[in-house]
Amino acid sequence: MDSKPRPIESADTVSTDETSKELGPIEFTGDDEKRLRWTFRKVDATMLFILICSNILNAIDRGNLGMAKVAGLEDDIGLHGSDFNVIVSLMYPTYLLFMLPSNLVLRRLGARIWLSLICVIWGVVNMCMAFAKNKAQFIVLRLLLGAAESGATPGALMLITLWYPREMVTSRIALFYSAFPAGATIGGPIASGIMRITNPRFRSWEWIFFIEGLTTAGFGLLMFLLLADYPEGSWLFRKHEKALLKRRMEQDQAEGGHRTVNRKRLWIHARDPLLYVQSLMFFCANFAPITILTFTAIIVNQMGYSPSAAQAMQAAPGICGFIGMLISRYYPKWFGSHYFGCLFVAGWVITGSSILLGTVNNSARIFALCALAFGGFGASGIEAGWIMSNAGGPTRSAFSGALNSGIGGLGALSASYIYRNKDAPRYLFGHGMNLFAGLLWVVLGTVAYTIIRYRNHQKATHPTDISHLTEDEQIDLENDHPEFRYVA
Repeated sequence: MDSKPRPIESADTVSTDETSKELGPIEFTGDDEKRLRWTFRKVDATMLFILICSNILNAIDRGNLGMAKVAGLEDDIGLHGSDFNVIVSLMYPTYLLFMLPSNLVLRRLGARIWLSLICVIWGVVNMCMAFAKNKAQFIVLRLLLGAAESGATPGALMLITLWYPREMVTSRIALFYSAFPAGATIGGPIASGIMRITNPRFRSWEWIFFIEGLTTAGFGLLMFLLLADYPEGSWLFRKHEKALLKRRMEQDQAEGGHRTVNRKRLWIHARDPLLYVQSLMFFCANFAPITILTFTAIIVNQMGYSPSAAQAMQAAPGICGFIGMLISRYYPKWFGSHYFGCLFVAGWVITGSSILLGTVNNSARIFALCALAFGGFGASGIEAGWIMSNAGGPTRSAFSGALNSGIGGLGALSASYIYRNKDAPRYLFGHGMNLFAGLLWVVLGTVAYTIIRYRNHQKATHPTDISHLTEDEQIDLENDHPEFRYVA
């Protein structure tokens, strides 16, 4: 299955130019526009809502290991030293390793089948953690969890591009990503409530894995019933709504077209230092979110709060992270550039980390975790928007997305080791690493901003003559086209 939007059945075999000629100008009347707006709201309330719920469960299942530790996991299965950090981190190697194979299967099976299947699989893997008795078994299950979840985000992003025209995709992706801090918000209180179960069949942390895994697996079956790869295949929409969506996506295809990845241009982008600088920003941006998702309950528990209270109190940083992620898409407009928006979120990360390092007052430290979450999740949102805003074509876009995901995943892997048992209860090393990540973020952002300003200046003062190139060759220049300007 092709990953590009396919609003008409022959889109896989018809070229962009041919499609444009066949379709001609597509116009909508005033009544059509009103119906179309209502139809897209229905898409938001059905397909997008299902994907967001799936991503919330994804975040909860990634972070429930921290909840289980607070509930006594380490003592019950005999973990010592850095064993817990190793178990946390081992999800990410398989997550990165299986991302490409998962995408290939996704293209063959379709998003509906593949997303539903892997949701059931990672739910079952979480349920199996309730029966794990030692470190080795947990290591195997975390490796399996990473492999299962590797296709979740790419599949969801693909489905969004099949249902929405390009100008609507960015805002819907931002809503989709806001599910991660939303998962942190509700994951703690849910775990706290599950811990109150007194049935002796399971320990409290085993109930957390079993119930949350069962919920995810059940939701995967629901996804299979409700999702569709294309609007025309959904039973949730009426015939006239499907027709409107189909016409709008045909218009989107006719206006924007589709160009394949240029291998020669791919190697040029692979040598571009700007991409690596911005991807390293995503490496730094992942430290604070991993701290909030996995270690907040542990940090709060070491402040002297009970396990159930520590789990419930994770909601406060989660809410702040949710707000930070949700409004990050407006920072470039509010601050005049992505760069100044990056400085804003870095200020929150640096402030939060500094407070955590400098005080033992519990109220101040809870506030600091909220500041860390607000800045950290906001940083993830604005960095992804910045690097993709500077993609001048499909080749740049494909390479930017892959590189950003890979280096960002290494950041998540690294962050899994910064909160160590031997550093309890202050965890100065972990807080110090978050501070370092915030400061490095500022340095990298400044380097990226400087490169962008220099390149735009060079384009303005020393334009390249491309008059000898064909139209297709000029388009394939992507970022090197003399009229292209980088977004600062």
